[in-house]
Parts: sequence; C-alpha cells; structure tokens
Amino acid sequence: MLLCALIASDAARAGSVMDFIRSYDLNDFSLGVAFTAAEDPYVGSETSLFAYPYLTSFRDSSFTRDWFLISEGDVGIRLVTKNDWEFGVVGRVQALGLGNNDAPELRGLNDRTWSIEMAPMIGWRGWPVHIRFKTYFEVLGRHGGNTSQLAFALPKEYERGFIIPSIRVVHRSAEYTDYYFGVNANEARPTRPQYQAGASLSTEAGIRWGYALTDKWLLSGSLNYEHLDAEITDSPIAGQDDIWSANIGLAYNADIFQPRFSDLGGKRQPKLEIRVAAFNDSGDTKITRDAADGSGGTEVDLEDVLGVSENNTVMQLDGIYRFNDFHRIEIGYHELYRSGTATLNNDINFGDTLFPAGTTVNTSFDTELFRFSYAYSLMNDAQKELGLMAGIHVTNVITEVESVTTGERERADVSTPLPVVGLHGSVELGANSTLGARAQVFGLEFDRFDGHMIYLMLEWQRRFGDSFSAGLAYNFYQTKLEAKDADAPGRFQSRHHGPMFFVSANF
Repeated sequence: MLLCALIASDAARAGSVMDFIRSYDLNDFSLGVAFTAAEDPYVGSETSLFAYPYLTSFRDSSFTRDWFLISEGDVGIRLVTKNDWEFGVVGRVQALGLGNNDAPELRGLNDRTWSIEMAPMIGWRGWPVHIRFKTYFEVLGRHGGNTSQLAFALPKEYERGFIIPSIRVVHRSAEYTDYYFGVNANEARPTRPQYQAGASLSTEAGIRWGYALTDKWLLSGSLNYEHLDAEITDSPIAGQDDIWSANIGLAYNADIFQPRFSDLGGKRQPKLEIRVAAFNDSGDTKITRDAADGSGGTEVDLEDVLGVSENNTVMQLDGIYRFNDFHRIEIGYHELYRSGTATLNNDINFGDTLFPAGTTVNTSFDTELFRFSYAYSLMNDAQKELGLMAGIHVTNVITEVESVTTGERERADVSTPLPVVGLHGSVELGANSTLGARAQVFGLEFDRFDGHMIYLMLEWQRRFGDSFSAGLAYNFYQTKLEAKDADAPGRFQSRHHGPMFFVSANF
C-alpha cells in the first residue's frame, strides 16, 4: 500500500508539472520591432545599425517564475525553485564575425561566421543581487570553443516598468578567441603579422529597462559596454579596446497567436501528413581519404579544388504520422548528386593514389540521407506544440575521383547510422498559418566513427482547407566524422543548407 501511495504521489507531482508546462500562454508575450547600434571590434569597421523583430514581456523574467525564458538575446527553458535557485538551458545566435565588412585591413582573411550557441544555466535569486552563470558551447562546428559568463544584476520593478543594471565577467576559450581574432600563416601579410590568440577574460557593464506606455504598448531598451582583454586587443585585426552597443524597441501586445483553446484545435493536425519539397541546396564539403597503410591523405575541398557544383535543387520527401495528440513518428529522405571537372593546382593524395598537379580529374559526389525519429510532445494545444525527439539518421556518401588522362580512380565510401536527439516546436499564427522549427544533434563516439551531426529546420506553413497545405522552409545540415576503420580511414566534413518550398497532402 505504501508503494502504491508513493507511485500515486509521484504521478500526481509529474502530472502537476506537465499541467504547469502545458498551461503556458504565448499571448502573454508581445511582438515588437527593435533598433540596435553596435560597435564592431575589428579594425577598420564602422558602427552597425540594424532593425529586427523581437518577442518580449511586460514583466522581465527576473520578476517571474515562468519556465519559458526570453532574456538578453537568450531563448530557453528554466526552473525556478521555491528557495530561489534557477536552473535552465538557453540558446542564442552568436553574431560576431566579419560579415560583409570590406575594410582594406581585413581583406584576405578567411570568413569568421555567425553560429548558434547553447548553454546550461544556474542562478540564485535569493538576494537583492541576482547571480547567474552560463557556459555557451558552439554547436555548428565553426571552432569548437566556448564562452562562460558570470553575471550580477540588481533588478528593480515599478508600477509601470523595470530597470536592471548588471555587471558581467566573460571568459572566452582559446579556440573561440583564436577563431575570431587569430591570424594564420595563410592570412598573414607584411602589415598583418601572424597571431595566435589565447583564452581571454573581459568585463561588461550594462543596463536594460522597460516602460509600459499603455496596457498594450511597451517601450524597452538596453545599453552595454565591454572592455576587451589583451588577448583580443593585441590581435592585428582588432581595432577597439572597448565596444558599446545600445538598442531601443517598441512592442505591442496584440494576441497574435491562436488562443490555447479553440474549435480549430482538432482540425489543424492531420493524422498523416505527406510532404514533397524542392530543396535549393548550397554545399561546402571537405574529405580526406587516407591510404591503406595509414599514411595521411590530403584534405580536399570538393567545391574549390575539384570543381564540384556548389548549388543544386533536389527533391525531399517527408512524412509525419500521429498516434494521438502527444506521440508521432517522422521520416525524411533526400538524395543529392553533384559532379565536376577540374585541373589540379597541387598534388593530391586520395587513398592509395597520387593525383599530381596539372592532372584533370572528374569527381562525383553522391549523398543519401534518411531520417527516422519518434517525438513526444510535452505540450500540444490549439496555440502551440513543443516536444522531444529521438531517432536515427542514416547517411550514405560516395565520392569518386578519376584522372581523365590515366583512368586511375579512387573511391571513398562513408555509410553509417547516427543516433540523434532533438526538439521540435510550432506556434499557430491565426487560424491557418503555422511557424515551426526542429533541431536534431549527434555528438559522440559511435560505432566506427567519431564526430558530430546537426540538423536544423525553420518553416512557415499555410493551410488551404483540411487536406492541402504549402509553405517555405530553410534547412541546415552539418556532418563532421572521422572514420576509425583500419580498412578505410579518413575524415569527412559537409555543410549544406538552403531554402525549400513544399506542398503537403493531409489525411
């Protein structure tokens, strides 16, 4: 009887937690437009000005216990305990990089590109000063570094708004700092010496505020200052010791999302959805095929060195089958074939064959990707859906390089199932439109391979009746694997992405 009582008690607690999660109303948030001015740390750069849409709340997260978190560029989930501890996981877009900067001092540098970062978070809100610690890990494979942030804030809330001053200490790992501020041998010039940056420790101070003009309109903004560490400022491509940024935004609480309870709730999700899409793929692929005796092969850029086409339009097939409101299975398949011809500027060791400089080679690159996953929805109502996913990605990659003059041919074949976990979510924008996203990742040693894989998708879908819908999406795939098989050692890196148009039949 005691065991039954404990089980029942645990089930009741789990049920109350799920009820709390599922009761969340996105119409508590407001949609607005913000304008930002930010100094760029790179030499020769100018202050950037841009506008962007944003989602906010009339009450800052420092004063609430909501599990859904939008704060200071972060989006994530959290738990605030009764004794004021805060635990969570957040993500953000890291926008640091050269972008479209055409300053003469930066010409000849490799791209430093934007990325997506995820961070575990822990905080303490028991004092007037709130303490929060986060470590961001980069997930797109740009550099493999991380950033840690220890923040102290003093939140003050008033009848019509809030003000929150804060100070932060920011530690950037050597991999992170060197990626954005290092200069390698190929980038060095007489006026730009080679430079390897180490880990850095910078300090920041800022203030953010919000003021409710009316019950519907919120005016908010922030001002931030950062003093950069010498590991950054000593770089020949860094042009600032201190950087400033400021933004101001105006948001309107228009209840843009579908209400949580609606007569449309049972109609918007078909039991079976079959989707056919045209995917405009842009690829970037590097492959290394070592010799059978273990001697290292040459890392080859298929697009730049072997002339393989960068852009192709391929068909993608997806299907979703729902067991009920909270369980579903997803499948997806696409095949991408690319080829090219090029005359080599340098010798290439590919497998057991040397292709000398001056050789004209034909290259083919064939990729098949099959996705299968099971998803459980933590919430699913007429307004939103959010769930966890687990599944498998089966990737088959065949690369062939053939000399036009001698007929010598080498082949690299990568075929592996990779287990993945992820998230999926969607929100209803009115009666007939849905904005959705999914993310799946793999990052561990598995079978004969070591590496990671990332799949991201953002989509907008419009329904036309109960049986047909169409939409636009953006796909991002990245795979980085090292084969440990003695018969076929090598390394494979591939990143392909692009927009997609799809139509769906719903049953």
